[in-house]
Amino acid sequence: MIYIRIVMICFILALMLTAWYLWHRRNGAFLVFDVSGNPKLHQILTVTAVALVAISVLGIFLLFSGNKYLNLITLFLGSGAILIFALIISKNEH
Repeated sequence: MIYIRIVMICFILALMLTAWYLWHRRNGAFLVFDVSGNPKLHQILTVTAVALVAISVLGIFLLFSGNKYLNLITLFLGSGAILIFALIISKNEH
């Protein structure tokens, strides 16, 4: 059980770091994209960063609930949010 908590803490920290990175890059350059020239990309970065913070907070509450299967909610939501972000970014540039 302790290993699951350690891995989930690492995953939640990765979500928070990703949210922080997206939040700070929403007005400048994000990877190869110029966010300042594309307001839709600014909105996508902002919404994704807020969603990842919300998922991280939910994950912290679920981490200490005692049921190890509830941690799957955090994994699915976090992975899904990043997947949707990646799909929107790839669709946005085509």
